[in-house]
Amino acid sequence: MSLTMVTDTANRIEPTEVVKGIGYGLWYSKHHLIHSYLVVPFGLIILFTILYGLNVLLADIFKIKFPASVLGMLINLVVLCILNILSTMSPNHSEQNFKSRVSKWSSFLLTNYLMITKPSMNFTLKWINVFFIPSFIILPLSDSITFIECLKIAGVFVVGGLILLCIDVYMILGLKWVLNYFNVYKDELFKKNDDTNSRDEQEEMELRSMNSPTPTNPDMDQIGTKQNVFTSMRDDITTIDIQSLRSTKTEPVQNNSRIRSLSISDNPFNTNQSPISSSSSVSSNSKNEPSPFENLSDNTKKITVFITKYIDWILFITLFIVSLPLYYIKSIHTFLPYHLSITIISYYLALLIPIKWPKSRKFAHPILVLTAEILFVCFIGSLIYHSGKPKGFLDDLKYYKTGKTYINLFSGKALLDNSQEVNHNVVDHTATPQWPGCGDFLSSLMDISIVSLSLPMFTHRKDFTNNFWVLMPPILVSIALTFFCYPIFCYTIGIESLRSIGFIGRLVTLALGTPLINALGGSVSLMAVCTILSGICGVLIGDSIFNFLRVPTNDYVTRGVTLGINCGAIATAHLLNIDPRAASMSSLSFSIFGTVMVIMASIGAIRLLIQSWVGM
Repeated sequence: MSLTMVTDTANRIEPTEVVKGIGYGLWYSKHHLIHSYLVVPFGLIILFTILYGLNVLLADIFKIKFPASVLGMLINLVVLCILNILSTMSPNHSEQNFKSRVSKWSSFLLTNYLMITKPSMNFTLKWINVFFIPSFIILPLSDSITFIECLKIAGVFVVGGLILLCIDVYMILGLKWVLNYFNVYKDELFKKNDDTNSRDEQEEMELRSMNSPTPTNPDMDQIGTKQNVFTSMRDDITTIDIQSLRSTKTEPVQNNSRIRSLSISDNPFNTNQSPISSSSSVSSNSKNEPSPFENLSDNTKKITVFITKYIDWILFITLFIVSLPLYYIKSIHTFLPYHLSITIISYYLALLIPIKWPKSRKFAHPILVLTAEILFVCFIGSLIYHSGKPKGFLDDLKYYKTGKTYINLFSGKALLDNSQEVNHNVVDHTATPQWPGCGDFLSSLMDISIVSLSLPMFTHRKDFTNNFWVLMPPILVSIALTFFCYPIFCYTIGIESLRSIGFIGRLVTLALGTPLINALGGSVSLMAVCTILSGICGVLIGDSIFNFLRVPTNDYVTRGVTLGINCGAIATAHLLNIDPRAASMSSLSFSIFGTVMVIMASIGAIRLLIQSWVGM
């Protein structure tokens, strides 16, 4: 009896231990919190302001229907290239002449510009998969479609996609062989000398050094080493060449060796253990200064590790708990924090699935898993609020994406169901009718991610110039086949006119596909579904198709250009994690592809011709 009482007393957690553990956990997470919740949002606000100005310039002043995000991407790429050229114009900044001064100031501007904008751009590239979710979530709100027409759409999607992919692959391989034969184009796959191999190895080492993990808090160390939750994402997706620049990292470098060494065992703060792997860095520090954990209880140490390990989970779960009364109180019934917390937590869970079950990587793409999770939770939540009425689920879902993006956020209009006008009865459904939805928030961030693609394009800009004659012909041929063949074939086999036009945008990323199909008067919902599915298929079965077509694994040009044309930004996000050079070719391909398509759709004669082909 006495032994049991002693054990219970030893395991009891005192309130002071909890408070100390939370305090230490927040303290060792401070750099992560400052970087993620202050530095990154500050950069996003700057980028949103610039994009808003570009949109006003295009839409209101010049009356041009062209996405500001793509224009921002092109401008950012040009600015980075110009600053880089000027900064390397005079390598010796100590000289007092015009060239050296221009070079010095250009280097200063480039470095500080990247310091401000790069963390936010890198953030949007890492989360780019989440930004495609709104188009899938609002699918239940789309117009009904017959089963026969659905089968026709699926057939065109599969057969047309495979045919165009094969055309692109063999066209690229053929162009590379012909141009290499006439010494017009030098493909690295044909080179067998040692210089090429050494250059490839040097570049790979450089990419690894720029993308080596530099965690800002202990939780990233432990999550990365113990659970591998975030190891599928590069710490620095943008891969800016920082060798010639001052470090652009905004988060301070801190010494986490003590936390890392104390968290190796199951009892991470057991000071009696001294692992050999961590003795070198810790022992030197412990001789000079005492450890701050020597006087802490085991419970406090465990709470500290838990807080630093799951700080982001804790914050968004807290947001979800806070959002519940805001959602269920009928006089408030606010949707944004409720939907946003569900989306982020569901994304974290979607990332855990392929880690827990590795075989699920072949079919459980995070976008598909995330969509199912969000719809399921929102459906259950709406049934509770609406007393078991399924119709309430669709009424609430209209507020997931209302159309209030950063472009019309301050217009004063209350929107609903992706930019539909709101009548008086619908306004009574919520106390915040002018608030944006979670989908509007994510769609706005998708515009930033499109601009951010200019960073990997800038890093690998030489690949574009070296592969120009291999890159452009398949893009132009794909544009011609997509723009002029899809609508005629779809309409001929009995697909409705709006959906026939919507197929034109199936290969264009959402940021470009939306203005493209709006200009042509087609079905944006069909375009969104086809675009996302094309990207997911490229991620899930792209490697298998390339292996079947016997495309070498190191042929980043063929793989990047083909996936960029046929699978858009989703495949580019996938390539960013596994092959940055292929990702740069992919981003270049789908950017040029989509830009030319939007320009063609803005020409009145072409637009009227396409509409006449489908009986409009």
